[in-house]
Amino acid sequence: MPDFPAFPTLGLGDYGPVAPGSSRSARPAVLTAGFGGRYSQRTGDGINPLPRDFAFRSAKLRADQIEALDAFLLGRRGYLPFTFLVPGEARPRQFICPEWTTDYADRCKSTLTARFEENFDP
Repeated sequence: MPDFPAFPTLGLGDYGPVAPGSSRSARPAVLTAGFGGRYSQRTGDGINPLPRDFAFRSAKLRADQIEALDAFLLGRRGYLPFTFLVPGEARPRQFICPEWTTDYADRCKSTLTARFEENFDP
């Protein structure tokens, strides 16, 4: 069996809880063939037809904690996978983070919002 790379995990212990406003979404990839007369046939597109993304919003954190979170995401460069345990789920899933925004409202109450896209690369 091949050795798969171990991706770093974005653990939130150092960054506090996920804040209200975070959400999970799903976009099923479906192929549809229409046959006329309102008849059709559908099937999942690909081997992973149900990616579930996560809209992450951090709790209000100190600026140094936001910088550490930002440094983690910068290190993943928007295309390198990492694992993350979505609140309410039993097992971590693999994501990439193509975009994020930091709000420095104040040195003690900064937030980071990000879009985590589920990724299935080995």
